[in-house]
Amino acid sequence: MARKPTENPYWHEFAKPLAFDCAAIEAMCTEAFEIALATKGLEALWNGDLQDFGEEPAWSHPLLVARHQEAAEERLSSMLLAMAASYRALDDQLKEEADFQSFKSKQQKEHGSFLVIYEGLGIPETLRECCNKIIHTEDFRPVYDNGSQPRDEGVWSMTSEIELEGKRGKVSWKVMFDLFSYLEAMLETVDHLVGQADIKSPTSLDKAEPND
Repeated sequence: MARKPTENPYWHEFAKPLAFDCAAIEAMCTEAFEIALATKGLEALWNGDLQDFGEEPAWSHPLLVARHQEAAEERLSSMLLAMAASYRALDDQLKEEADFQSFKSKQQKEHGSFLVIYEGLGIPETLRECCNKIIHTEDFRPVYDNGSQPRDEGVWSMTSEIELEGKRGKVSWKVMFDLFSYLEAMLETVDHLVGQADIKSPTSLDKAEPND
């Protein structure tokens, strides 16, 4: 909003809520999705057939693979934390907005549940609570699978399931959520907000009078 150069912005009358950056959320959803999918593609770089010739199997492009494996979980958890904190702030800001509450109710029905509860009582299976658990987790643990091969064979890739574990006071909890469902829900939220913004702020073309 334009203001006089000498005007103190602190005294502006309008509210200044925390920003939910739709473009940033969308970019993080895409990157997090690609990180998980990349682990499934690593098998193409594993030279396991060398064992048939009595040689040690090895990676093609081992430096690239090593860098990916070293950073994948940290990058993923960082983005999920940023999205969780942003969503929690947004949810608090729009708690009185009927349109957003209606959207959330419809979204919950379509997804069914955003959490699988392994341990802990009275934990809601909502997107908001999934964000809470991401924020407060003490152990962020993506689940891996190697295609039912023996434990010391094959290449392990993310399944999209992520387990979280922590405590509320002295009570322990352990839950699991599906990464892809979480990212899809975040993108649904972005699309809802963008759609509402378009309705409330029509473009100049929308406002223009029709030609005679």
